[in-house]
Amino acid sequence: MSIRAGIALVLLVIGCFWTLRRPLIGVCLVIILFHLNPRIFGAGLQDIRFQFYATIALVLSYLINREELLKVDNSAPPMRWLFAFLGVCVLTSIWAAASPGLAFADTFEFSKIILFSWLMMKIIQTEKDLRIVIWVTLIAIWYTAFMARWGVDWGWIKESEMGIATGGTGTHMMMFLPMLIIMAIFGSKWEKLGAYFIIPFVLDFMPITPEGHRATFLAMCTAVVFLFVFSPNRVRKKSIVPILAGAALFVFKLAPDDYWDDMATILDPSTESSSASRAVINQASWEIIQDYPWGIGYNNYSLVSLPYIPDEYLSNLGTRDAHNSYLKVACEYGVLGFMIWIGGFFTTWLYFRKVRKTMGKDQPPTNLQLYALAFELGLMGITLSIYTHNYNDLDTLYWFVAFSCILFNIHSREQKIDEPPPAVPVKAPHVIVLEKIFAKKRATESVLAVRSRASAS
Repeated sequence: MSIRAGIALVLLVIGCFWTLRRPLIGVCLVIILFHLNPRIFGAGLQDIRFQFYATIALVLSYLINREELLKVDNSAPPMRWLFAFLGVCVLTSIWAAASPGLAFADTFEFSKIILFSWLMMKIIQTEKDLRIVIWVTLIAIWYTAFMARWGVDWGWIKESEMGIATGGTGTHMMMFLPMLIIMAIFGSKWEKLGAYFIIPFVLDFMPITPEGHRATFLAMCTAVVFLFVFSPNRVRKKSIVPILAGAALFVFKLAPDDYWDDMATILDPSTESSSASRAVINQASWEIIQDYPWGIGYNNYSLVSLPYIPDEYLSNLGTRDAHNSYLKVACEYGVLGFMIWIGGFFTTWLYFRKVRKTMGKDQPPTNLQLYALAFELGLMGITLSIYTHNYNDLDTLYWFVAFSCILFNIHSREQKIDEPPPAVPVKAPHVIVLEKIFAKKRATESVLAVRSRASAS
C-alpha cells in the first residue's frame, strides 16, 4: 500500500470518529469525499466506498446527537417533495418495464442522496455552519479542477479519472459559480481572496472536462444572464467588473481555439453528431411517455428505448440514454413522478426567492440574503443545460433542496430574534382617570366593610 493510500485510510477513520462527536464534520466529510475520486489512490482503495462509510458514520452521529439537534425547529416543505419523489421511485420500480432489480438497486442508491440531503437540513442550523459547508464545497471544487489540469499533467491521475466519480462535474461546478462570484464581491477579505483564487481554476476546467462541454458552457452563460436579470442593482453593478475580467481571462487565455468551434454547435446542432442525435432521442422519449405514462422504472430507459431508436444512433454498447433530464424523469417515473420532481425544485426556488426578496433597498444585504441569491442563480442556471444531458441523478441538485430549507429556517429564526418586543398599548387619558376613580372607590368600600364587621362584633 502506498503512503498516499495509507494517509487516506487514516484520515477516513479519524473523520468518521470525529463525525460521531460533531455531526457537522460528517457533512463536510461526505462533501469532500464526493469530490475525491478514490481511484487516484490505487492499492485496491478504488473498491472502498469512502462516501458510503462516511454517510453511515453521519447517520450514527445524528442518532447520538438527535436530542440536541431537535431543539431547533426545521421547516422542510421542499424536502417533503423529495420524499414524495422517492416514493414514486419505489412504486415505478415495482412495475419496471425491463429490469425491476436494476430499478430497485438504483432507487436504493438514490435514497442515500436524499438521506444525506435530509441530514444536512437537520444538522446545519446556524449561519456559521452554513458558511463552513459552503467553503468546504468551494475548496473541494478547486481540488477537482486542480487535479483535472495539474493532476493529469503531473501523472497523479489518468485523464479518464478527472472529475467527480458520479459524472456531471461541469454542471456541479456551474451550480456553485454564482456563489464564487458573490463571495468575490461581498465576502470578507479572505473570502474574496479565496474566490478570486478558485474562479480561474473552475474556468480552466471547462475546456478540458471529459463530458458535457456544451452543457457546462450553457449553464455558465445562463447563470450569468440570470444574475443580471434577478439581482438587485447594487449586486448587478458590482458584478460587472469581476465578470468581465473572468470573461476576458476565459476567452483570451484559457479556452483553446477549437473550443469555440465546439460551442458553435449549440446554435446549429445538426453539425455535430451527438447534438444531432438528440432530436431523434427526444422523439423516442415522447413515444415512450405515451406508451408508459406511469413510468418504466429507475434507469430502465437504456433498455426500453432500443426499439424506439434507430440502430445508427445507438452507442458503442448498443444502448442509448435519454440525454435530457426532463424527458428521462418523465419516461422513468411517469407523468406523476415528473410533476412531483418539478414541483420539488419549483418549491426550492420559491424558498430561495423568499429569502432573497427580503433584501432592502436602503440597507446592505446580509450574508443569508446573498447566499440565497447565489443558490437561486445556481439552480436557475442549469435549467437549460440539463435539457441536453441526463443529470437528474446529480447529487448537487438535491443538496440545493436542502440548502433552501436551511437558508429559510436560519433566516426565519434570525428575523424572530431581531423583532422588537410588542409595544405596550397606550391608554387614553380619560380611561386612566376613570380607572383611578374606580380604584379609590373599591379601596373605600373595602375599608368601610372592615369597619362594619368590627363594629358588629
